[in-house]
Amino acid sequence: MDNFWILLVLASALLHPFRDLTLKGVAHPVSCYVGVCLSWVIFAGAQATLSGQSLRLPLSVWPLVILSALGLGFYYYGTLAAVRRGNLSVYYPIIRSSPIAIVIISWLFLGQSYAWITLAGVGLIILAGLGIQKPPGGLLEDAKAFGLAVMAMIASAVYALADAVAMQDVAAAPFLFSTYILVTLMLAAARSWEDRHLSEPFWGVIRGWQQAPWRILFAGATSYVSYLLILKAFQLGAETAAVSSVRQASIPISVIMAAVILKEPRFLKRIGWACLLALGIILVAFS
Repeated sequence: MDNFWILLVLASALLHPFRDLTLKGVAHPVSCYVGVCLSWVIFAGAQATLSGQSLRLPLSVWPLVILSALGLGFYYYGTLAAVRRGNLSVYYPIIRSSPIAIVIISWLFLGQSYAWITLAGVGLIILAGLGIQKPPGGLLEDAKAFGLAVMAMIASAVYALADAVAMQDVAAAPFLFSTYILVTLMLAAARSWEDRHLSEPFWGVIRGWQQAPWRILFAGATSYVSYLLILKAFQLGAETAAVSSVRQASIPISVIMAAVILKEPRFLKRIGWACLLALGIILVAFS
């Protein structure tokens, strides 16, 4: 049972790429992500109701709710903006490299120290991430897309740390319900701000749902189940960096799916770098 959390995280890794893969190429990505977040509110509320859980949270948990919501807001926006500018197989592995940010945050702010093998793994992750991103003609040909992917990676680390702490005190469904209400409002505001030059800027918030409802529901359902498995691992006491590292099994899966389904190019080179990146993250997790 001590290693049962690993099975949960691996199952989560199999489901995780479906969200970004499903939403790749949608006409209004921010609006679609608003729809996904809203679906999480519905799923969490239904789960809490069916299981007899109260949706009210202790006041002591609300700072974690806010921190998680901020991290998720930046993560979602950075993810969709990066993917919108480039190939899923290029930026998804960088976005999902949150263990490196978790290690750095823990070292800088939580007083955590790491062995040389951990630092070697971090270096391997950086090298592999840049290798995946490198386009013909220059390492950072699209520096903005790369920066957005890095922002999403750091934000992912922030919400993972907050969620891991919260899961020691509250159940998953009530926590996700409150958190994703805030995230939905944040992304809706971002969508409205992007359309502020239009006569009806709020229309952009619901446009994605109107045009691709089943894609949004499928992306929401798969990602919700995927993250419930992660939160269960946290509840079992699994360490944050280790959970995020094992979850990186989704990286090679995303590269394969993007190449096979979306016909993205340079598959063999990217799958090699993706596997090297996953190896580096495994070193960080198990060192």
